[in-house]
Amino acid sequence: MSLLMMRGPLLAQGSAVTGPPVTPGAPWLLDASRTPLGYTLSEDQQSVVNSSGGPDNRRWVPTARAILPSDGPRYWEVLCAPGGASPMEGHLGLVPAPERDAFDAGTDPVTRGAIGYRGDGTLWSSDSDTPLQRRAGLAPFGAGDVVMFLLHPAHASLWIGVNGAWQDDPASGAPSWTTAPSPAFHPVIQGRNPGDGGTLRSLPAQFSYPLPPGAQPLAQAEPHLRLFQAGAFVELGWDRDLSIAGLEAWRDLGGGARLTSGSVALLVDLGGGPALSAAHAALYIELDPS
Repeated sequence: MSLLMMRGPLLAQGSAVTGPPVTPGAPWLLDASRTPLGYTLSEDQQSVVNSSGGPDNRRWVPTARAILPSDGPRYWEVLCAPGGASPMEGHLGLVPAPERDAFDAGTDPVTRGAIGYRGDGTLWSSDSDTPLQRRAGLAPFGAGDVVMFLLHPAHASLWIGVNGAWQDDPASGAPSWTTAPSPAFHPVIQGRNPGDGGTLRSLPAQFSYPLPPGAQPLAQAEPHLRLFQAGAFVELGWDRDLSIAGLEAWRDLGGGARLTSGSVALLVDLGGGPALSAAHAALYIELDPS
């Protein structure tokens, strides 16, 4: 006799389901370990202001977490410090992994593939160690303004906007700038004069403006496993023949990697490390290839 049986009734009624609910995670924080002298963090590490200026006015602060190429389009906002200048003398944008540790080197966050949007309406970026202005005549911003960002990390493409108006349409237009690919991108805030800085907004409840189509909030928490359809049958000893037209199974024995799959006929996960993305998998067994 079967110890555990899920047979005809389960298969007959079907098991098509929508994806599991995805809820925003904790807000992203600025990196306290990469906050130069002269900058002050507040609001649980979501805000930073250049409190001294002077010789530190070319430093900057990245986020502690990174946007990965596999994360999909991510949206965030920066509320410019109300006590700062207008236009703001500083850059907002992102730095790639090779630039992250230059936070205290006395260089603007616009080199080695970084993109910096400056308060005077210029966009700066360079693939080398030398800053190079890429675009001018963009919308300026400063004290109290909300600057919007949308990054498509797989393509290293960034869209920018100010106070609800996009410089380039994220739904149909080319990005404001595309930089070199990177294994990680960190949003960044720079205030080059005393009082300049801003507050990172990464959760939907914090946003002033709607998400662009297809984008997720910066702090969106993704499930480790996402299945759009799943069926299961386990039989441990039975005394009658069983005929099945279709059978799908998934078994997780402690896998830690993310799985995204449109169709799985059989999946056994015994602690895999790398991510798996598959449109269709007839048989997949992962035995921790890392």
